[in-house]
Amino acid sequence: MYQHDMLVASPTTSPAPRLRSSPVLLHRLPSATTLEQESSIQSELELQRQVQQVETERRLAEALQDEIRQSERAAVSAAMGSWTAHRVKEKEQAASAHSQPFMRPPQAYELYRAIDRKDIDFIMRVRDHSFKLLTQKNGTDFPIVYAARLGTGWRDVVVLLVGALSRSSLFVYAGSPGAGTNLKLAIDHSLHSTSPQLLSSYLQVLIMSEGDSFLHKATYDLSLQLRDPAGRPVFAAKEMVRRFCTRELRGVKGGVGEVEDYVANAALDLVIMAVWSLAAGQVNLDPLPTHTFARDLQTWRAFQEACSDRENSVKLGKTAPRVRRMLQLLQELGGDSKKGVRGRLRDVEEVFDEGKV
Repeated sequence: MYQHDMLVASPTTSPAPRLRSSPVLLHRLPSATTLEQESSIQSELELQRQVQQVETERRLAEALQDEIRQSERAAVSAAMGSWTAHRVKEKEQAASAHSQPFMRPPQAYELYRAIDRKDIDFIMRVRDHSFKLLTQKNGTDFPIVYAARLGTGWRDVVVLLVGALSRSSLFVYAGSPGAGTNLKLAIDHSLHSTSPQLLSSYLQVLIMSEGDSFLHKATYDLSLQLRDPAGRPVFAAKEMVRRFCTRELRGVKGGVGEVEDYVANAALDLVIMAVWSLAAGQVNLDPLPTHTFARDLQTWRAFQEACSDRENSVKLGKTAPRVRRMLQLLQELGGDSKKGVRGRLRDVEEVFDEGKV
């Protein structure tokens, strides 16, 4: 009995020792190389997200400032020198004053009657307050075709309609590809009475009818050319613009020089936007605005201002040496006011397309 009590009591008098906790990793930690790669991937994704956010904010800002941009475009178009003196004066007045809105939506017959009567004021009111009416066909003709077929006496009306389309088609046609095609056909059929001085405006309308998507895609494609030391970005830019030169545009008597000037202006702007995009992508800067495209030196001036900005210049100093060289060359050659636009493009092409960067 005594022995049995001892056997029962022994567990309570000598408890088993408690084990100390010792955490153990079930899997090894990733190597430093793996962590660095994952960090790089996450950084790129975050950069892409921020770029998309900036792009979205920019689009919203552009949509909200439609009226301001229309005035800016009118002033820039006047500075291009491709309009008549009467049109320059008209644009200056349009930029500084707003037309009177309609009490009720205007009808198509009223617009065509205004074209017949050369009622510039009424057409401007339609442009400002019922722009969609200018892009709709009534019967067999678009308003711009109808005005062009009336003869040379209606040239100022045609100029006004082309100017309205060149200012606003970026917003109207971005989501309507069919309208852009109809616009191209309308312009082609109105060229029989067109002065060569209007061709650059027609080309601007055709390109802008593609919306920002054309400029963004062209800029991206050219940035790939710029990354390749054997690439020919200037040649590629010219070919992108020439796609819009229809047979009818090329066939206008005396219009070759006007078309070539526009091609050079647009191609140079595409190269400038592509080089800036390449640099901005490396240091997280905003892209250049699109509303200055093919407006003489406006894109180069925007590029120059962006490069000269104090904060931007610090960041641009961290880009790749070859990209910094491209920026420097475009600042020197792209805005040489002593040369025409074709001369400036020729200088840029000699450097960029012949591997001298």
